[in-house]
Amino acid sequence: RAEHLPKQTFDVAMASKKKKGRGKAKKAEQNQEAAKQMETLDEQMGRLKIEDDSKDEDALLDEAIKLAAAEKENQVGKIFAKKHSNACYHGYVETKDRFIIQDFSEAYFAGFMSSGTGDLGKSVKAAGDATNKQYPEVWRNSSKLKQIVSLFLFNAAQHVLEENIKGAQLFAAVAYFFQEYIASCVDKQKAMIHGSKMVELFRTDLHTLVKYLKKNIPCNCLDTKYKEVKSITKMGVCRNTNCSLPNRMVERSKMLYCTRCRDANYCSRECQKAAWPFHKKLCKKT
Repeated sequence: RAEHLPKQTFDVAMASKKKKGRGKAKKAEQNQEAAKQMETLDEQMGRLKIEDDSKDEDALLDEAIKLAAAEKENQVGKIFAKKHSNACYHGYVETKDRFIIQDFSEAYFAGFMSSGTGDLGKSVKAAGDATNKQYPEVWRNSSKLKQIVSLFLFNAAQHVLEENIKGAQLFAAVAYFFQEYIASCVDKQKAMIHGSKMVELFRTDLHTLVKYLKKNIPCNCLDTKYKEVKSITKMGVCRNTNCSLPNRMVERSKMLYCTRCRDANYCSRECQKAAWPFHKKLCKKT
């Protein structure tokens, strides 16, 4: 019994109990914070929803998923680009966390591909569900998440250089999502994830894709490619699901955007009005 212990031993025992209690409380607090962040992620995914039934969108994502699955089957670095000892990593630096970063990234894309849907929002949500329980500390850690972004940007840039454009679009879109997630859900620097850019990177023209990557990697590996594609007209995606334009694509310079959230883009005032009954449920002031 505690009262029969020498005072010093008793004090040590009580201190140990308090320490364990604080440890449990801290762990519970971390779990609650992780749950809150995933609730935030769920809410953000509602805004990210492409709002599209088009077979074209399904085909695009299915093609990218099949491509990634084929690479995994052939063991070509799973769905990731090969790393060569004498090649540029486009800013990606392996750290002491490299193993958890790689494991998280592979688990994330396994979840992403498991959704089997052409809806990017649902695919990202499935990927989040697949990694949240196993890697909750990663979702809360800005430094680790930024390393993951760097790994995805490396893969996107490398795929561009290897002319694997579908793979590049997939990695670029997911890298952008993580950049937005860090800013809005971890660092709390903005109110919401802007999903339109992610959709555009996934479906986009080479000009938009290469410009985004060139801006986000520190090397000049894409300079030559950018000179080749900069004359291509940059395109955007109209957020009205019933837009009559082919694939809902319109020249970026001609698009209108929601002045409240500054995320949803439209090809015309008519499409903006038509989409408002759905968009108003998701729209948040930035």
